[in-house]
Formats: sequence, structure tokens, C-alpha cells
Amino acid sequence: MSCRSPNVPPYLHWDNKQVFSEADFLPEHRLYRITLNGNPIEFPMGTYTSLSCKWSFLIREEDVLTIDDPPIGDSFKYAFIQSLRGYFIKKEKSDGSNLGFHKLTCVFNHAPKECDYSHCEVNIKHEIFSDEDENCLINSFTYTYQVWQSGAALLSRKTSFYKTFAKDYRKDMIKLFCLPEAEK
Repeated sequence: MSCRSPNVPPYLHWDNKQVFSEADFLPEHRLYRITLNGNPIEFPMGTYTSLSCKWSFLIREEDVLTIDDPPIGDSFKYAFIQSLRGYFIKKEKSDGSNLGFHKLTCVFNHAPKECDYSHCEVNIKHEIFSDEDENCLINSFTYTYQVWQSGAALLSRKTSFYKTFAKDYRKDMIKLFCLPEAEK
């Protein structure tokens, strides 16, 4: 085991335990996002990629803020999987390339770290349909942290349509993570 942090409880060491699938994220589970001075922390700082979270299925709430060494935040907010799964945003693109109705939803990826078995990502699923009723799928992408970092995400393009679309999605996702940690 390469994690030497005294703040990490033994149950949170990955130690090559099972990596769970998207189907294992149940509606009643919570995802915790660490905040600093009330603002969500993004990696790399100031750049929107996938959302880095801790999954309630694998972490006790009292450990959410204590396992990062050094600590990265002073509080956290959470959302239920059910509310995240129910969210989508759709917008029509009628000029240039990739014409059609663009829809963004989220998918969940258990991405354990050596010292944080609960770590997961909320990735963006981007679908393009030829019609508003979503009868004909033209293309589908899933944007992981690595896809964002490589610059390959269609949403990372600087054109007005993608820039606004990604920004609107980001704002909505931050609003969904609105439930504060329990008062101690």
C-alpha cells in the first residue's frame, strides 16, 4: 500500500478492491463535493472537467473532510444520485457542424484512488439527435476527466454554442449539489 496518510481510515484504502459500475450508483446514494469558503473545488482549479466526488456507498460522512492530506476544503455539499440522474439540458444547434439537438446528462464512474476508495467522477454524456423527440441518435460522447484534459471534448470548443452550453450545464450541476453537510 502506497498511502501513508494517518488520516485515512483503513476501510478507505483501495487495495485493489472491486471497482463498481454505473449501475451500482443507487437513487438513495449521495455524492459529496468538497467546498472551500462555500465554493466547489474543481481539478485543476478553475477548469471545468468531470466532477470529483466521494460516494456515500463507500465513505462515512464523518470522514469526507478528513482523508485528504493536506485538507483541500472546509465543508462539503451533497446531492442524491436520483436528482443527478434526472437532470438533463437540451439545446438545438442550427449552424456550422454537428447540427441537431444536443443533450447533456451525467454518468457515474467509480474511480478509486489509493487513499480514497470512495472517489468517483460525474462525467458528462453528450448526445446529438436529429430531432427534438430523440428518435434518431446521430452521435454520443462521454467526457471523462482524461477526455477533458486531452482537449478532445466537443464541449471544450471555444465557439459560442459549446461555451454557453457547457457553462449552463456546469451552473446547473453546482446548484444540484445544494444540500449542506449535517450540523455537528
